[in-house]
Amino acid sequence: MFTQYAERYVLRNASSGLYLGISALDQTIQTDEKVSSAWAFHTHDAAVTHARWIGQVHGEIPEVVRI
Repeated sequence: MFTQYAERYVLRNASSGLYLGISALDQTIQTDEKVSSAWAFHTHDAAVTHARWIGQVHGEIPEVVRI
């Protein structure tokens, strides 16, 4: 179904509740309280894929949150 509003998804650390983003300095994953600093995905599938990859590396799969 098409809508006039673009959906966006972000990743949130399940244990801390902080949003995941990419550091501008060294391109590492960082956490932040602000959703505006989070790494945004255009599709749910992309967000889930990246959440699984992050979970494989860090041992905890982040939550996918629709904004």
